[in-house]
Amino acid sequence: MKSLNLRILILTFVFPFALVFAGCASSGAIQDGSQGGQYGKETSHLTGSQYQSDKGILWKVEKPGVSASYVFGTIHSEDKRVTDLSDEINAALNAANTFVMEVILDEKTSKMMLRGMYFSDGRTLKSVTSAQTYRQSVAAMAKKDMPEDLVDMMKPWAVFTVLNMPEQKTGMFLDVMLYELSLKSGKKIVGLESMQEQLAVFDDMKIETQVSLLESTLESGEDLNKILDETMEIYLTHDLQQIMDLNDRYVALLDKDIADEFNQRLLFDRNKRMTERMIPLIETGNAFIAIGALHLPGKSGVLNLLRNKGYALSAAY
Repeated sequence: MKSLNLRILILTFVFPFALVFAGCASSGAIQDGSQGGQYGKETSHLTGSQYQSDKGILWKVEKPGVSASYVFGTIHSEDKRVTDLSDEINAALNAANTFVMEVILDEKTSKMMLRGMYFSDGRTLKSVTSAQTYRQSVAAMAKKDMPEDLVDMMKPWAVFTVLNMPEQKTGMFLDVMLYELSLKSGKKIVGLESMQEQLAVFDDMKIETQVSLLESTLESGEDLNKILDETMEIYLTHDLQQIMDLNDRYVALLDKDIADEFNQRLLFDRNKRMTERMIPLIETGNAFIAIGALHLPGKSGVLNLLRNKGYALSAAY
């Protein structure tokens, strides 16, 4: 099993501490999202007229009698091509009374995330992996300036996440920047999920699955920077179908059962939960909602879930 797709997934999480778009998708998930009218190929009926619905990372959400809100698909990157916000994104953000993100990026949640990466039940990385996997993990993490005593305390999912994270230069990733701008402007800040819920996506996986994901990363010789570049270029097209196709192409290299479990936890379950929690904010009006871009498309994606709730959606950028 290889991890080319995981280097798409675990690089820039829609969880602020990891993946690129939103997570792993099985072939079935992409087929599910590629049906007509699901923000992929073909067309959708959203506001009474038919139009191509696979382009757009900023979507206007409307309902009669309520001020419009916006849903923005992000990528966890500090590339200036995304952090230099377009006029359309700036206008929507500036006009919003409430800024909504997946999880609030404050000191409390950061500390909770760090604690969650380490075993607290007496187990160690060495005790749950083979001798070879442990040696490879220690060697790989040494290149990240992580000493063995700390590595041995880490859960397998935490090690593979760290190994797949891109190097940071400024630390001002798109989602962090949006959060800081909203704080400075005095907006109300709302998180759609708790850090406990985000950590549970990994923690509730069987330890064998976590180890398999770690081993796939250690075995992969793929060029991380090359994959990041390709991911960024596709994101910049604003083409939701291409984002899904990219994920579909890489997921073929991952064990299907593991991909399905990861996808269910990372995308489908969370899409439903986040949609339910953003609806009261949309009903209040004037919200700017920033979530990972892969949460947007597909039959089970946030855009389609909102449409099924009766909202009118239109691409704004």
